[in-house]
Amino acid sequence: MELPRNKEAIEKEYSSILAPFATHQPKDSSREYSEEPCDEENRSSFQRDRDRIIHSTAFRRLMYKTQVFVNHEGDHFRTRLTHTLEVAQFARGICKSLALNEDLAEAIALGHDLGHTPFGHAVERYLDEELDRREMGHFFHNEQSVRVVDFIERRTSKYYGLNLTYEVREGILKHNGDRSSIYENLNPKTPCSTLEGQIVKVVDTVAYICHDLQDGIISGLIEDTINKNSNFNKDISRIVELISNFIQEKKENIDLSKYSKTYFINTLIHKLIMNITNNSVSNLKSYKIKTSEDVKKLALEGKCIISFDTETKKFFKELRELIYKSVYGIHTIATMDVKAVKVVDDLFNIFINNPKLLPPEWLYRYTNLELNDAYKGFRNNEIHVVCDYISCMTDRFALEEHERVYNPRIKI
Repeated sequence: MELPRNKEAIEKEYSSILAPFATHQPKDSSREYSEEPCDEENRSSFQRDRDRIIHSTAFRRLMYKTQVFVNHEGDHFRTRLTHTLEVAQFARGICKSLALNEDLAEAIALGHDLGHTPFGHAVERYLDEELDRREMGHFFHNEQSVRVVDFIERRTSKYYGLNLTYEVREGILKHNGDRSSIYENLNPKTPCSTLEGQIVKVVDTVAYICHDLQDGIISGLIEDTINKNSNFNKDISRIVELISNFIQEKKENIDLSKYSKTYFINTLIHKLIMNITNNSVSNLKSYKIKTSEDVKKLALEGKCIISFDTETKKFFKELRELIYKSVYGIHTIATMDVKAVKVVDDLFNIFINNPKLLPPEWLYRYTNLELNDAYKGFRNNEIHVVCDYISCMTDRFALEEHERVYNPRIKI
């Protein structure tokens, strides 16, 4: 073996261990802008995308963005960053089992939540309502994640965005079902055309449903609410019953008390991941998938290869609905959502009505709108600039910014 290996050698060797239906390399003209080859390049194309995401400011901010439990309420709760890393780990595991491209799946997973707002989905819904009311489109975090890598982040003065490959950008957009008609170049109405992207979509849901339940247990909020609300106790009992049957464990071992070890969550995740893996193999066989082109053709028909089997899909659907209703609806979480929307509503309206209160760099963007005809998302305007600024905030920065513009005692 000749060392060090360059990009061509790495891609050739890696391609030899991938299945024929894997995404071996980006398609021709996968990047929007041509790039001169780097001297002594030792990374594959998808590795370069992964690195560009990791080194972005948007990725670093994920550390201080809420998953479900607000970051400053405890050090042990998951954040957008830890959730992102967990999704990447799940995706790589399934890819390794199915001989798919781990680098592509990892890049998609690491970039999938870059467009998330501070404080979680409540603020995403608020910004969506504000844009929709003004007939300026929508605010969906998956579309905003593409906006981050295509327009907001910069790695050179020559063009906007990070110039990621089509395959990574498509996977980021399609990890979630909320999509407008924008990004037509990514075929937004169809499932992801790569198996790697389909994997990220499924394991993202597995990660947040299972881990948000775990955080709800460890925080003591579930136990506390069980003791105070009989209606809530009924739904939680059903969650216990569902999990007990699925993982074949006694109900008494599904402990939701604050100081439980929650080991059953590990078993639940393992069984879900293995079900995805095994059922996807069955789908590959039943659809007679031989190449990556077969996957793309099926996607254009609206069909996915990566999925649960029928029974597990039914189980997971009910579990997800119960967690949305009961865990995300816990009084403490609902109260924080209301507070978060109030903070963001104050910021949004004061910046719209008095843009001079924006920090200098964002005021410049507001008064000197950047319009890039190559960008396929919503056309930039002043309202979108304010939405971009707010969505880029971390939880603590949003609170500090609220104090800066509203509290007369805070020094500017």
